[in-house]
Amino acid sequence: MRPAEPVARAAGELLAAASGATARLRGTRALHPVGVCGTASLKVRPGPASGVALLDDPGPHPCLVRWSRATGRQEGLDIEGLALRVEGRAAGDLLLAGTGTGVVGRHLLVLRRPEQHGTLTTLLPLSTPRGPLLLRLDPLDPGGASADVPPTAYRLLVSAPGRPWHERGTLAITWTDRDCTRRHDPVGHPPAGAWTHPLWARLRDPSYAASQQVAADPTTPEEKP
Repeated sequence: MRPAEPVARAAGELLAAASGATARLRGTRALHPVGVCGTASLKVRPGPASGVALLDDPGPHPCLVRWSRATGRQEGLDIEGLALRVEGRAAGDLLLAGTGTGVVGRHLLVLRRPEQHGTLTTLLPLSTPRGPLLLRLDPLDPGGASADVPPTAYRLLVSAPGRPWHERGTLAITWTDRDCTRRHDPVGHPPAGAWTHPLWARLRDPSYAASQQVAADPTTPEEKP
């Protein structure tokens, strides 16, 4: 057993306990309980073959999207998140969260105000035949978005950990005025051709399972009795 595995397993169990307790207490998702859903189209400029259909096929790839904030509250600083479900030949789930962009910062979460939108990354790398890759979305018009309506267009960038980012495509989104109860599973259902490193799976998978013990309820936390 690798030295990091017991640490990842223990951390995963701790996160699972916290997620499960929070979900039961709130009666909904432990994190990102309230959001807005939409449909999207992802167009990619293929680069060196990666073995990941999402990056090797120019598309357009139809997608389902959900934007939310980690606590679900409408005021104060919070962590921005975007859940992306790619459909078709490249099918798979991605979760992206607000982070920095530097060598270290791309792995660190960033707090933002409700009307503030910025860089979103996968935080942890996807495993691919070419090695680990991080995906990043940058809003093309962050100033035109609001707390109620997220950006409608992002540019897609790709990088290996510690390496420069390379622009690879665009994501165009049509938002609805509704939330949805769809669950995303980036660990068990990553994009076709990619997989989750066992270490990251031990860290993340238990908390997803614990959070799903309670059915999703898209009611704003402030609205609950």
